[in-house]
Amino acid sequence: MTRPLASVIVALNPHEGTIADTLQAYRQQAGIDGEFELVIVDNGSRPGQRRPGFDDVANVRLRWVELRKPGRAAANNAGVRAATADVLIFVADDFIPARTLVRAHIEFHRHLMATSVGIGPAYFTRECRDDAFRCWLEDSGRLFGVPFRTAATQWPRDFLYLGNASMPRELHDALGGFDETFEHDLFDDLEFSLRVAERGIRTHLLPKALAWHDHAVTLNERVQAMHRAGAAARHLDDTRQGARPWAALVEQPVEPLAERVACGADIDQARAGRFDYFSALMDLAFVRGYRGLADPPWVR
Repeated sequence: MTRPLASVIVALNPHEGTIADTLQAYRQQAGIDGEFELVIVDNGSRPGQRRPGFDDVANVRLRWVELRKPGRAAANNAGVRAATADVLIFVADDFIPARTLVRAHIEFHRHLMATSVGIGPAYFTRECRDDAFRCWLEDSGRLFGVPFRTAATQWPRDFLYLGNASMPRELHDALGGFDETFEHDLFDDLEFSLRVAERGIRTHLLPKALAWHDHAVTLNERVQAMHRAGAAARHLDDTRQGARPWAALVEQPVEPLAERVACGADIDQARAGRFDYFSALMDLAFVRGYRGLADPPWVR
């Protein structure tokens, strides 16, 4: 078999359901049969997920990697070790790739004159957007760090996330891979982006490398994630110097945030008021995680 042009690395995370729809979508990538391989890393976070059979991955080169170490960083590094291509594409396991995703990443790196990182957007499916919280989470940029629906006009050239990103293998290896001391699926990509930026390497938005985010994220689920993100931010502060965009948030007293949450829980369904409640609740969870307070706030 010829060497693939790209390796798509998918690290399994603890979500409900299977990856059947994801596998089917990779079977339908437009016009690139045999030009990419799919590397799935199973670290045991989805106990009910079986290894796909031949019928599940027909026409797709599959490499299945089993790992007994927690965290997305460790899983993605293991995926890189198993990959055989020079272009690495990292895609979240709850992202359903559009038919153009893999091709867009491959063509981006094929025509580059300098090392760069390609970033594909992700949008909630129509069914997932049938919810006020998820619409706000996506459109405000609070989910991934940028609002992809308007990102093309104001792209932050140092933004990087591991939901849908590609890079040359040599860049991953030169930077020593992802920091495996981050044991969740949070802040490992932010820490890596800081090292990428220090080398003067830019990221580029690839509109055709889009994916559909098939995950009905709940408010309580996101609050839990922000609590873990706060702990990860503290870990990052303790291990390296650099920009701290969360400094103003974590240095303020907890009481005003808790008061905003308490007031917001009693408001009616007015749009602006609900959005302020969402924001306050997640901010409070982040601060509590950063300060090592055991439990995040709970949604009423």
